[in-house]
Parts: sequence; C-alpha cells; structure tokens
Amino acid sequence: MLAIVAVLSALLFPVFRSAKALGKRSVCLSDFRQVATGTMLYLTDYDDRFMPVNYRPSMEPDPLQDKTWVQVLMPYTQTLRLYKCPEDASGLPGSDAVFEEGSLVGDTYERYYRASLVVNVGYNYLYYSPVVWEGGQWQVLTRTIFQVADPSRSNVFIDSVHELDGAGIPRGGNYVVIPPCRYQKDANRVLDSFGVGSDRTVFTASKGWTPGEPDSPFRYGFAWPWHTERVSVARIGGGAAAIPIHQLSAGCDVQPEWSGFIKDQGSYSWDLN
Repeated sequence: MLAIVAVLSALLFPVFRSAKALGKRSVCLSDFRQVATGTMLYLTDYDDRFMPVNYRPSMEPDPLQDKTWVQVLMPYTQTLRLYKCPEDASGLPGSDAVFEEGSLVGDTYERYYRASLVVNVGYNYLYYSPVVWEGGQWQVLTRTIFQVADPSRSNVFIDSVHELDGAGIPRGGNYVVIPPCRYQKDANRVLDSFGVGSDRTVFTASKGWTPGEPDSPFRYGFAWPWHTERVSVARIGGGAAAIPIHQLSAGCDVQPEWSGFIKDQGSYSWDLN
C-alpha cells in the first residue's frame, strides 16, 4: 500500500506543481490587465498622455520631490498588490504600502517611494515616457495614445526583476524595463526608435540587454520570465499574455550597448510604430 501511495505521489506531484504555477500565472495576468485598465483611465483624465516614469528623474532620487509612475497611477489601481508577482517570494516591496500624508513625513514618503521602485510590473518607459538630457537637466517626454500605431501589439508593461542572488534566484522587481534595441536603419540613415534623436542621451541604467551575463538583471533589461520561461506582458488595448522570454527580442538583433539594429519592425513589440 505504501509503495502504491509513493508511486501515485510521484506521478501526481508534477501535475499539482504545474497547476499551481498556472494558477499564479493567471493571477499575474489578471493583475497586469488591471494595471493596463488603470492606465487607460489615467489617459482619459490627462489628455491622452501617458504617465511620466518619474516626476523629477535624478541619479540621486529624492522621495520628497520625486514620484514614480506607480505612485502616479495609484489612484486608479488602489493597491501595490497588483504590482507584485505571485511567483516572487522575496518579500519585496513588502507589506502593502499606504501613503499617510502628515504622519512621519520623511519616513512615510521614503517607504512609499522605495516600495514603488521594486514592483514586478516594469514600465516600457523609453518608448512611452523617455527621459533625455536637455538644458542642463533631465526632461521627461511623455507620449500620447495617438502616437501608438497599434495598441494591441506594443508592450507597455512587462514582468520585471530587481536582482539575482548568488544562486541566480530572482529577488524583487523593477519599476522599469529596458528594450533590447534602440536604432534601425533606413537606406543610409540610422534612426532612433525612441523618437528623441540618436545623438541625445537618455536616462537609463543600462544601454540594452547583456545576454552574456546570465546572473545579471540586465540580461533581459530587467524583464524576467517568472512563469516557467514565460514573461507576462500588457498592452495598451487592455490585453495581457504570458509569452516565451525569447519573443521579447523578436525583430531585434540583440547586441551590447544597443549596437544591434531593429530588423523587423512588424515583430518588434517594444516601439510605438
């Protein structure tokens, strides 16, 4: 009898584990859809313009002066729980942060701000809300919904990771993700798909992906396949899907420092066109 139970357990355990993983993926996709819906509501209230990735971008952020896109969108999404991947067991960003203005001002502002930086929903900000160096300071250039040629195709939010520990285990998330390509060729010209000009400096932690560094969060530009080599993505049309991680680089010749070009704009799912 014990032998039969052991055999049945061995057979059923993978099934239960797979069902549990599928359940978590379904929750994640539902959360992504709600964040996308919150974005649509935000667009309605703010002249069809997307959220700034930061109010005041800086290499040394000030929680009292700056706000992240997560904080900006919070009136429409209500809770940080939506931004937490159920597969992420790191404990980041921690318990649901609630902003209480006037109560321990410095500490409250900073906790809320820091929590918004390590969510698992990464914003494709270099296309929707690029930050460029202009006039001696960083300027946020928010895009409008009318600049998105196909809202059903362009990924605006993607599963993200904050860091990988010494064993390669992912911990926490990142409020932004970085695309694998920036430039494309047109005849004899090199065009900047970010729409800011190829000679302008953009605010970013990494220039593209680093596929040769498997234990780095920059491997996929902070994007991460939390769901058995699949990554959750959300589009402006409100749709969400879990796709194989390699599909994120479709249409792009991934090379360090954005030196590879966009080869097929039709299958490249990061840009607005």
